[in-house]
Amino acid sequence: MAADKGKIAAVGVDRGGTWTRVSALDRRLRQLRYARLRTVPLRSLPKRLVPLVSSWPGAAAAPLAIATRGAFSREWKKPFLFKALKGRLNLRLVISDAEAAHYAAFRGGSGVLLIAGTGAVAFGGKPGNFRKTGGHNPPSGDPGSGRWLGRNYLKMRGRLKEAADMGHGRCAACAKPLLALARRGHEAAAALEREALLELAALLKEAAPVKGGVRIALAGGLMKDGAFRRGLKREARLALKGRRVRFLRPGLTAEQAAARMAIEAGKGGKA
Repeated sequence: MAADKGKIAAVGVDRGGTWTRVSALDRRLRQLRYARLRTVPLRSLPKRLVPLVSSWPGAAAAPLAIATRGAFSREWKKPFLFKALKGRLNLRLVISDAEAAHYAAFRGGSGVLLIAGTGAVAFGGKPGNFRKTGGHNPPSGDPGSGRWLGRNYLKMRGRLKEAADMGHGRCAACAKPLLALARRGHEAAAALEREALLELAALLKEAAPVKGGVRIALAGGLMKDGAFRRGLKREARLALKGRRVRFLRPGLTAEQAAARMAIEAGKGGKA
């Protein structure tokens, strides 16, 4: 056991939209190393990842899990990473960012993860048996999402034509001034915020199991607004009236969750 002290047992990667975070854990699940890199196109990730991980003693041979958006909707990503890293790093898993976030909140158990940022999507069940609800990304944005709020803000200001040239991320950023207006008592903005909360609460209800208690974790950019987050909790409890509802905050980062999943994949059991 003493020989394992300070030895890297697994590496996890969370490739986000802006930053890619890398965490190395020991057998006791303590973080030994951490790095943050500017996110690059996926095809360039191996060139950034191999030198970094190889510089950490023992990390190149440790089980590795990579969490990235589009891991399953874009089928080329998984085989590309396995081929590019073969013989260089010990890649065991390529998972979606949602799977890593779900594990971070529920540690491999069941629960409903709502991600409300640029889009809005809920993942129920547990790893290996996920149920996706929402996240269809219609032209007007997922109802209740940041892009949906942003488009409505632009429409309210007579600037909706600008949305086409903004891209989804910049359009979603317009949710922030809308929520600021709502806080100052602007009736139209407050009504739109209320509609967004009701849409997200309905999404949670649809994703929840048909009976029993419901464990919920909230993630995404909109959840950084404290008043919006509190409002969603209130509406969710009303939508799930009569059910025991628990809101959980993730006790792990997504990259730490990915590393734990790599350990499980490496030994065929739970860490």
